[in-house]
Amino acid sequence: MGYFDGLTNASFKKNQDGRTLFFPWGVLGKGRILPDEEAEARVRGFVKRYYKIMLPAVIIVCVVAGWRWAMPLAVIFGAWFYFGSKSLVAAYPYSDDKLTLKQGYANSAAGHNLFVLWLLFIVSVVFVAGGIFITHAARTPSQLLVGIFSIAFFGACGLVIGYMIKVKRALRKGE
Repeated sequence: MGYFDGLTNASFKKNQDGRTLFFPWGVLGKGRILPDEEAEARVRGFVKRYYKIMLPAVIIVCVVAGWRWAMPLAVIFGAWFYFGSKSLVAAYPYSDDKLTLKQGYANSAAGHNLFVLWLLFIVSVVFVAGGIFITHAARTPSQLLVGIFSIAFFGACGLVIGYMIKVKRALRKGE
């Protein structure tokens, strides 16, 4: 499975009956019970396509045009996801099951390649080190803020990815 499969997996889980549940807003919202494999394939396809378009677009636009475009892009992509996913699942019943962070991360880990997870972990550590350097060398408050943000954001990413590596290794041992 690829990187986008891993991201997509975080929004899905199986309930006790073996039915697939889709959580469009992850741990923050209710899940929908998908009636069959065809519905699951449609919803998974939409979510994966969303990530494949949204992530590169946000990165490219923010690098080329600046971070001032982050909020307008969040609104545009948020609306696309909201209306796109709603049209796919509006007819399906809500589930009483909840999705926990651990379940979401475990589902995501199952869909990621272990090599990619390690690569992302190493990149996170490098960015934390960069943030420490920036914080230490900062001459202005904005430079200090960039360093602190880098440490906090990439530190959190590193913790999550480290947990996913642990889960992925446990899954491999169980296979």
